[in-house]
Amino acid sequence: MTTHRLEIDHVFVFIEPDGPEIDALKRLGLVETYRRAHPGQGTANVCFAFDNLYLELLWLTSEAEARSGPIARTRLWERSQWRSLGTCPFGIAVRGDLAGAGVPVWDYRPPYLPPGLSIPVATDSDDPMQPMLFVSPGREAPRDWPAERRGRLQRDARWGEVREVVLRLAAGVAPCAALVSLAAASGLTLQPGEGPAHGLSLDLAGVDGSAARTLSIPDGLR
Repeated sequence: MTTHRLEIDHVFVFIEPDGPEIDALKRLGLVETYRRAHPGQGTANVCFAFDNLYLELLWLTSEAEARSGPIARTRLWERSQWRSLGTCPFGIAVRGDLAGAGVPVWDYRPPYLPPGLSIPVATDSDDPMQPMLFVSPGREAPRDWPAERRGRLQRDARWGEVREVVLRLAAGVAPCAALVSLAAASGLTLQPGEGPAHGLSLDLAGVDGSAARTLSIPDGLR
């Protein structure tokens, strides 16, 4: 088992364009940190940042772009169709060196990145039944972002850090080697599947003595 340490930078889940999950988070008191389109990749997002990582709600904007040559290997299109295909709608991005943790990677060069930059993606993520595992272009936790970017994080909702990220694969889907390595290196918790759907939960720490809570994704965002 590797001792190389990684930090989870963010997790994504595919939703329908501007889906109800966005308003569900706002009803819980969360505030949007930022929105962004990904030109050439065929996706857009809205992000909710906590102290140490952020949750990205991601949706498809162009099937043609998502299935184009430079993008297709990410299986983003297949992941976006999880409701009909049973694929895994999640992605997990880390701060650190996936390859250094013993995870084979390939270099993803989406059109929206500046020339010369790439995103290392685990080759095991070629299987859309597994989450997409990759290295985040960002190197800092949200608490360390410039003030104009991080805003107030989720402190007004009395939530601070995400203490634990728990991933549950669908029944019958064994975690790939890259996912096992990531769990060992980052503290990600893997749970055996108990049903047909994948699931993810964030264990949120309260601030100023407020009670913690668990946010279930995607079912808890409806």
